[in-house]
Amino acid sequence: MKRIALLLVLAAACKTVVVRDTSMTGAATPRASIDRLLAAAKAQDIQALGAIYGNEKGPRRDQDPRPLIERQLLIQLQCLRHDKAVIAEPTRGEGGRQLFVIDFTQGSQKASVSFTTVKGPSDRWYVESYEIVVLQNKGFCSKSGG
Repeated sequence: MKRIALLLVLAAACKTVVVRDTSMTGAATPRASIDRLLAAAKAQDIQALGAIYGNEKGPRRDQDPRPLIERQLLIQLQCLRHDKAVIAEPTRGEGGRQLFVIDFTQGSQKASVSFTTVKGPSDRWYVESYEIVVLQNKGFCSKSGG
């Protein structure tokens, strides 16, 4: 009887904790890959960004030397900061890629940037590239963010 009471107390004390699954890379759809990239940028989450930035071989973090990819991801986090992002409908690109134009707003700054998504292993979609120079030229990459 004491064991049952102890188990009930322990069960009542337990709570479910949701842990972000960082083992699952990419996204199920091209649009979801864009959404995950923007969410990672908004949260300034380098791990989440590393899980979605890739190519037809999978995430770049698994392909490039760690110091190189960490530096690239940190720069991307800085440049992709935004207050608002409006995503246009995708268009078809070469080799099954999907192209998106995103209108960014950060403070008083605005920029329209083209993004390319690509299908990788296990039918997962990755953000392959985007026009970071447009963000740099519009002042999005400054340390102050505006």
